[in-house]
Amino acid sequence: MDSWVETLIKRLQGDIPLVTEPFAEIAQETGRSQQELIGIITRLKQDGVIRRFGAILGHRQAGFAHNVLVMWEIPENMVDEAGEYMASFREVSHCYLRETPDHWPYNMYTMIHGRSEEDVNKVVADIAARFEPSRYRLVRSVREFKKTSMTYY
Repeated sequence: MDSWVETLIKRLQGDIPLVTEPFAEIAQETGRSQQELIGIITRLKQDGVIRRFGAILGHRQAGFAHNVLVMWEIPENMVDEAGEYMASFREVSHCYLRETPDHWPYNMYTMIHGRSEEDVNKVVADIAARFEPSRYRLVRSVREFKKTSMTYY
C-alpha cells in the first residue's frame, strides 16, 4: 500500500473535523484536492480496505446500559447458520466463532446490548430457543475500562 494512502488511513482513523466540508480540511492537510481525496476514499471503501464511516455511540450514555457477553456451545455443523442468525439481531454488536481450547466447550460468542435486562434476556432466549445449545453462559458487563476502535497505523 502506498505510504500516502497509509497516512490518509491514519488520519481517517481519528476524529473527522465537525465542519461543513471535513474532507476539504483533510485534503489540505495531505496536499491533495478534495475530489481526489474523496475518490481515493471511495475506492478504498469499494475495495474493502475501509469498511465504513460512522459515529461511535457511547452506548451507556445513550441508555444501553445492559450488556452481556454470551458464550455458546454450538455444534460444528450449525455454526454458519447460528452465526448468521445471531448477527441478524440489531442488539448484537459482535458475533464470533473462536477456537476452543482443551476443556473449554464454548465456540461462539456474542456481545448483546439493551436498554434493560429484559431486552438482553429476550435476545438470549430467542437464540437459545432456535439452536438449543447444550451449554451457554452469560457474562454481564460490570465496569468499562476501555472502549476504542482499533488503530492500525
